Amino acid sequence: MTGVEPQVSVVIPTRHRPELLLDRAVRTALAQTLRDLEVIVVVDGPDPATVEALATVTDPRLRVVALPRNVGPSEARNVGVRHARAPWVALLDDDDEWAPAKLERQLEAARCSSLRHPIVVCRYDLPTAQGARQEPARFPRPDEPVGDYLMAREHWFSPNLTLMSTVLFAERALFEKMPFRSSVPRHEDWDWLIWATSVPGAGVVGVPDVLATYHFHEVRPHLGTSVNWRTSLSWASDLRSQGLLSDRAYVGFVVFHVAHFAALEGNTAALRETALAVLGARPRPFELLRFAATWLLPQARRRQGREALERVLTWLGLRRGGRGRRELSLK
Repeated sequence: MTGVEPQVSVVIPTRHRPELLLDRAVRTALAQTLRDLEVIVVVDGPDPATVEALATVTDPRLRVVALPRNVGPSEARNVGVRHARAPWVALLDDDDEWAPAKLERQLEAARCSSLRHPIVVCRYDLPTAQGARQEPARFPRPDEPVGDYLMAREHWFSPNLTLMSTVLFAERALFEKMPFRSSVPRHEDWDWLIWATSVPGAGVVGVPDVLATYHFHEVRPHLGTSVNWRTSLSWASDLRSQGLLSDRAYVGFVVFHVAHFAALEGNTAALRETALAVLGARPRPFELLRFAATWLLPQARRRQGREALERVLTWLGLRRGGRGRRELSLK
């Protein structure tokens, strides 16, 4: 480590993916235009191949924390935060990438924010089989609960709005005050955002530039542990019971995220359980229709319809917005 105190600590949890880690996360973190940083790679459990690969990196700003046992991505991030020296922390998944100016832009936005605890996010490229999309379509509005932003829909065809760890940038003190909950095996990014924004003075600040690439659709295992839909439903129900998730967000989560996996199970118990969850939280008509369609229409038919609609809306958006629209959204 150099003698210069870092302004930002980058925390990257990893496990058994040395090639992706070095080619994407580590490479793009060390290539930032903000030079006063440290990159903390937390190797989540015994993984000699990854430790050996990291030993080939000569940049003194890289720090490796090798854990003796697997603790999961949430606790691995907490470990990285505890080792951080900088006042600001940025999270990065080992299979994702950053644009060179990401940290510089986020640090500038954080320092200019009027919030006591700004959580700075950015837009990102989302590669898909149909081509790359640039997300999210918008950031949370002032006073909009982050749960509503992430889960609720204004209508059937509202765009999916997702923020994940790769775009999160906040004070180390906030991550220490509100660590990732290691008991949450899935949706841990959303869980952290919901809890963190409950801290007085905390809120989301959006940088409109596309500054990351989120490789979600690649066919390979992800760091997060896969869990069944009942675990996801239980997680959302728990947040709702604690007043951290509105009925609107809860219904949106069940209809647009849980019902699909429950329908794949294809039995009356799954239908009954998800239907009771939806009906018990005052759904709107389009949410009831979407829930019914999820159970009645085959998955392939739904996918075909969604892809066709996205093509039409994209074409209409480009035709309607022209150059000004593209510049406004910074796509």
